[in-house]
Amino acid sequence: MTELSGRMLSMARTRRWSFFLAAVVTAVGLGLTAVSGPALAEIPPPSEDPFYTAPAGYEAQPDGTILRSRSVAATALSVPLPVDSWQLLYKSLDSHRNPVADVATVLVPRTPWTGDGPRPLVSYQTAEDSLGSRCAPSYALTAGLEAATSNAASESLMIANLLSRGWAVVTADYEGPDSEFLAGPQAGYAVLDGVRAAQLFGPAGLGVNAPTGLWGYSGGAFATAWAAQLQQAHAPELDVYGIALGGLPADLEATMRNVDGGYGFGLTFGGVTGIDRAYPEKRLSQLFTGEGRAAMQASGAACTVELIAKYAFRSLHDYTIDPRPFDFPDLRDALAENSPTAVGTGSPIYSYHAEADELVPVAVHDEYVRQACAAGDTVQVVRPSGGSHNTTLISGAPGAIDFLAARFAGMPAVDDCHR
Repeated sequence: MTELSGRMLSMARTRRWSFFLAAVVTAVGLGLTAVSGPALAEIPPPSEDPFYTAPAGYEAQPDGTILRSRSVAATALSVPLPVDSWQLLYKSLDSHRNPVADVATVLVPRTPWTGDGPRPLVSYQTAEDSLGSRCAPSYALTAGLEAATSNAASESLMIANLLSRGWAVVTADYEGPDSEFLAGPQAGYAVLDGVRAAQLFGPAGLGVNAPTGLWGYSGGAFATAWAAQLQQAHAPELDVYGIALGGLPADLEATMRNVDGGYGFGLTFGGVTGIDRAYPEKRLSQLFTGEGRAAMQASGAACTVELIAKYAFRSLHDYTIDPRPFDFPDLRDALAENSPTAVGTGSPIYSYHAEADELVPVAVHDEYVRQACAAGDTVQVVRPSGGSHNTTLISGAPGAIDFLAARFAGMPAVDDCHR
């Protein structure tokens, strides 16, 4: 590792520890006081945990069927939080609509719900953005410090805020058992079937009538947008009250071209690797040199922080036989095929994106909003003039939560499509 990459890894870890500590402080301040208890037992990563292995014959089950469940201790900084939480193994589909077994974590506050109607459920998608199952939220929310390089660790802040409202939360390992980063349909099916599983899981006490919202930022918004795109065809029975999308990389090619050569290039390298896993028939690895294929192999289980630190300020052409890899037809087709499209969901959308976002150009999200408006959706648009991609993860969260709260309360949604 270069000295620069080492410094970047240290800085990234420091930021994520700050976010993680903020999650604990926020949880305490909002009433989700952490409870003391014995030291957490060492938790095996998913690749070594038989819970994640699909049972024989699961392929014949309906999508969203719970195949296995277990109670777990949800944590923030290895401190158990006073919520009831479970992991659910459920049947879903991959990007080719082949059966796959995914895992979701369901968290329910122990305090009774005192609001009107059933307790709301928010499907929160972390920016998993990784190539290893040890980076998935199900592991990060139970393993504590062992999952420090996972985005789900820092995003405990958002989950804690949702729980403090008295809402239940489900968060899916939407990249699937093979960690297919940026495989869009795989992510969308996993999110939708994770909601189905959470609603049907009796011990959570939710039910199919639970008011439901979807929320994600960056890579999490990518999975959320794919769920929105597939919902009417795949899970039309779900009554989605609202969809919050922040920092959405709706156009993968435009986003990857933007970060090429910058500090976030590792996300491009990981994303191309993930799509290659999901679509081996596209033979994207043939675009890479021997060094490039070796790098793909060496980073085959890397989490977000590791990808960013290792590949900072590199370019895709450093690893490919073609000096203009983004013009390679098979890659362009794969990126287009996995870029989410707004098709009209009937659910109000909250779109927030920093004008100065250095990773995902704001024009990318604006085009998605244009599509959503043209499809007849109601869209509230928030474009803060300050802030970066990473800071807007935090600064934009209150607006997204307030948007969901208003939807659950039955208030009319703001429509910026016709202003």
